[in-house]
Amino acid sequence: ISTLEYTREKAEHIAVGFLQNPPSSWPISPDQLQSLLPLVAPISGGIAGGMAAVSSQLIVVPMDVISQKQMVAQNPISAKEVTKGIISDGGWRGLFRGFSLSLFTSLPAGSIWWATYAGSKDQLLKRSFWKESESVHPGLQMARSSAIQIASAFSAAFAATVIAQPLDTTKTRLQVLGANSVGA
Repeated sequence: ISTLEYTREKAEHIAVGFLQNPPSSWPISPDQLQSLLPLVAPISGGIAGGMAAVSSQLIVVPMDVISQKQMVAQNPISAKEVTKGIISDGGWRGLFRGFSLSLFTSLPAGSIWWATYAGSKDQLLKRSFWKESESVHPGLQMARSSAIQIASAFSAAFAATVIAQPLDTTKTRLQVLGANSVGA
């Protein structure tokens, strides 16, 4: 989340700054650039989601490899024993089996999820029953905010799942069975 928020804020700041103060040699008029401002939230969300996906995979992939090996083991085995076995068979690189494929699934999924979430949330806020500036009971304001977040998250999850699920199935098979068994 730290990577996500930091990257999103920086990307948003850079994009808004460029759109509001483009180089004088830029071939697009300032008015045309202003019309692109609604795209800043989804694009910066997508960039941030991709960066967050990469950083999280550095932690998640080794845990996935270990837990999946434990799940398919014939006899109960500890995570410590599985880790030692993986390292003795393939070195430290063995803990990252399927890392590139994990990036291939998580990077687009994270980018799509956060771009869709930010874009949906932005559009729903613009189309809601009352504006942020209106005086509304705090309970109603919280309900509105929650409903917008839930609807945005549902849209984002649906979009990301449709794209990433087939890739995730392939990645899991690679991590469990190894590179030589994927086609088997």
